[in-house]
Order: sequence, then structure tokens, then C-alpha cells
Amino acid sequence: MIFCKPVYFALLLNLFFCGCGTQLALSGQAREDYLKSIKAYGEYFVKPGASREQWQRDWVACGGWPNGQFSGGAPPGAITSEIFAAIDRERNSLNTCMQSKGYEYRKTQ
Repeated sequence: MIFCKPVYFALLLNLFFCGCGTQLALSGQAREDYLKSIKAYGEYFVKPGASREQWQRDWVACGGWPNGQFSGGAPPGAITSEIFAAIDRERNSLNTCMQSKGYEYRKTQ
């Protein structure tokens, strides 16, 4: 049993310093490309022929933020279920509004 303890310690140390292989080890151009690929929720709404400026005006008119994000509008101190419900309501409202302006939600591009 004495020999097992150093092995467990070494394993724990390895997991601590290396993780479980779930982290993304990117640097340089690969990291920059990955970061550029991340989009805000509103940027997945597309409309043929619409410019970035037109999209932004429409998104803000529907209640979104200029950067493509949005706020669920949950009150301060709200519990988790209230926060998620507020986010769902706002997302549904934004979806309806953007679709009424001719946009289509495309998650994959």
C-alpha cells in the first residue's frame, strides 16, 4: 500500500497541471481565428442583401444591443429559474421581431 500513494499523488498532480484534456490550447493565429469565429446571438440572423448597418438598426429596433447581444431583463436578485424565463421571453421576442423584418436565424454558417 505504501507504493500506491505516490502513484495517486503523481496522478493528481498530472491532472492538476494538465487538466483532463478539455482545455483549448491555442495560440497565435489559430487563437485569433477561433476568437473571430465566435458570434453574438444576434449575428446569426441573416437577410439577403442586408448590410451590417441595416442588421444593426433592425436588431436594436427589436430590443437587442448594438453588439448583437441582448439582456434577459431579469430583476436584480432573481433566482435562476426567473433569469432563464426572462432570457427565453426576450429571445422569443427578438426572434419574432427579426423574422417579421425578413431575417432568418442560421446557427451554422
